[in-house]
Amino acid sequence: MLGFGWIGTAALAVVILLLAAHPRLASYRRDRTFRIAAIVFLLFVQLVANSSVAVDYKRAELGTDVVRLIPLVQFDANLLTTSWLPEQITMAAVDLLLLAIILPLSLRQVALWTILIFGIGIEANQAWANMSGITPSFRIDIHDVAARAVGIGLAAIALRALRNVLVDRQQRQRRVDAPLARHVATQAPSAVVMIRPAAFQPNPETAADNAFQSAGVTDVAERQSVAAKAQVEVAAVATALRGEGVGVVMFDDREGIDTPDSVFPNNWISTHDDGRVVLYPMAAPSRRRERRGDVVEGLRERYGVSQVLDLSPVELEGRYLEGTGALVLDHVHRIAYMARSGRANEAVLDQWCEAMGYTAEVFDTVDQAGQPIYHTNVVLSIATDFVVAGLGNIPDPVERARIAARLGETGRDVIEIDRGQVAEFAGNGLELTGSRGRIFALSTRALAALRPDQIAAIETSARILAIGIPTIERSGGSVRCMLAGVHLPPRQPDDPTAPAA
Repeated sequence: MLGFGWIGTAALAVVILLLAAHPRLASYRRDRTFRIAAIVFLLFVQLVANSSVAVDYKRAELGTDVVRLIPLVQFDANLLTTSWLPEQITMAAVDLLLLAIILPLSLRQVALWTILIFGIGIEANQAWANMSGITPSFRIDIHDVAARAVGIGLAAIALRALRNVLVDRQQRQRRVDAPLARHVATQAPSAVVMIRPAAFQPNPETAADNAFQSAGVTDVAERQSVAAKAQVEVAAVATALRGEGVGVVMFDDREGIDTPDSVFPNNWISTHDDGRVVLYPMAAPSRRRERRGDVVEGLRERYGVSQVLDLSPVELEGRYLEGTGALVLDHVHRIAYMARSGRANEAVLDQWCEAMGYTAEVFDTVDQAGQPIYHTNVVLSIATDFVVAGLGNIPDPVERARIAARLGETGRDVIEIDRGQVAEFAGNGLELTGSRGRIFALSTRALAALRPDQIAAIETSARILAIGIPTIERSGGSVRCMLAGVHLPPRQPDDPTAPAA
């Protein structure tokens, strides 16, 4: 008679599946206390399972037979009339789902570790216990390993599918609330927002945690020279992009307001394919003055803006998330990558991901001096078919492997750059769509740091557009930092508020 004790295990697996999959629980899954609780519960589950006497089958009669592996051809078909198979499958599913919460690895890696530990490992441990005389002689059944592998595979498929369904459902709901959200997501926007600076300078307020930044300027004449050179470099970038057929929405700096870093608008504003504009909390007081309602209205005149999500109030609580400097976004697969720093708060990231329907990948980075890198976008660039990633700047090998796996899972070619290349802004590029195809914009300094094979890998997908901006790079940012990509949907021709051509 088939026993039904496994039904409770299956119900437990469903509960854990929801905990492991739901995007709104992402912040809890990253919490150390939550992971420790999952470890304790996993050990408890194993103890209960191995101590249970409520099964309706036996592996073999206790006796003095030597331990041996039962080959597949010697399978006892009578086991299929017992609870053996559903018990093995459901227990393996629970093991996989709990490890998915505990281990900061890709799902593929978690599945492999689950098979090694709870498939092969348990059977090997049982064999060792038998041969050591710790337990009575017991035959080790390879069919257990096969059944658990099935359970692990089914749980992995269910977890991935449910994650996708929940994220898609959130997006569909948001698209109901935002009628403009019919624009197809693209990684390479065809237009950018730029700011023409009035008084560019290396900002002393941001120097403490930005190792890429040069010393400030105190001499009045030099300050004027630096500001003038920056204006020339901004004009050169805009001209180069327009020459490639990329739209440039240029705004002049506001007079009389001290914003030395205004040339980097991507830190305080981002735009999205569902028509939303997000405003971000900034760490430096001078950078908070860069947020401008007239820029939002200027975009609204040209594009479909459905909503403005303003996260800036949390900066008053000492929590920051500096736009697409702190976040590197996979717009197509809806993944937000973030390197921890004083300018990138995980709680704000969770709030952002819940609102925008993204999943988060968080990791630590260090520069050549061993200090955290201030912005993620100097160590990672995501394009349509490739990523440029300073994986060597991720000190934890487990996190490094997880991020590399996550980047590779999206089907992109991972072009790894070293710490020295990151220091030369080689990771600070942005892919854009021009009139002749995709381009990858970066500085001439960054291009000079790349090896020929890395350049060739980039150019299999996008032409490189390199522009010299040595003055602006003194502030610790490069070409990508100057460009806030426009992912907004275009206005419909029959929209009465659309500007005339």
